[in-house]
Amino acid sequence: MKLFYMPGACSLAPHIVLEWIGKPFELDRVERGKTREPEFLAVNPVGKVPALIEEDGRVLTEAEAILLYLAEKFPDDHLGASPTLEAQYEMHKWMSYLTGDVHPAFYPYFLPQRYITDEHQYPAVREAAYKQIDACFQLLDHHMRDRTYMVEKRRTVLDPYLFVFCRWGKSLSKPFTDYPNLHRFLMQMADDAGVQRAMQAQRITL
Repeated sequence: MKLFYMPGACSLAPHIVLEWIGKPFELDRVERGKTREPEFLAVNPVGKVPALIEEDGRVLTEAEAILLYLAEKFPDDHLGASPTLEAQYEMHKWMSYLTGDVHPAFYPYFLPQRYITDEHQYPAVREAAYKQIDACFQLLDHHMRDRTYMVEKRRTVLDPYLFVFCRWGKSLSKPFTDYPNLHRFLMQMADDAGVQRAMQAQRITL
């Protein structure tokens, strides 16, 4: 397997999962601003990381789909949901929330130029985005108030995904310690050996 990643991007989540699984894989770093280059578009025409190339040449894309795929491909690592309807629902509910609500909430904060051409309005765009991010973090902090992991009382593919957004949250104007349960989770994940290996490989810090 080969994972195309951008340092610190959402591709960090499947990278961590691959470290947990422990099977051989390769890394291919994609620099910021290079996802629209012909070389990478030949891998993923959407022009986004992550992309995972399987041994048979198939190219898998979209972080949520790759995470769920890896959980199903390597069931002995117990990173997916339990086989009950309720557990499956919880897994997909939170995966959808992280993908559909949390992740896009950061776009206008980090990249206001995508949404408005007047540079003088960038602070206003970021302020509006921050309110959405804060609402997401408030909900997630409440969810994690009595939990070590997002679901199942064990680690799953959800946890590296949440870790990515918590790490991004440290760059916000509001101290991340204001979300005490998410901060606890962030530090817990930062102590994980697989997380540390992935961050070292990507040359990023917490």
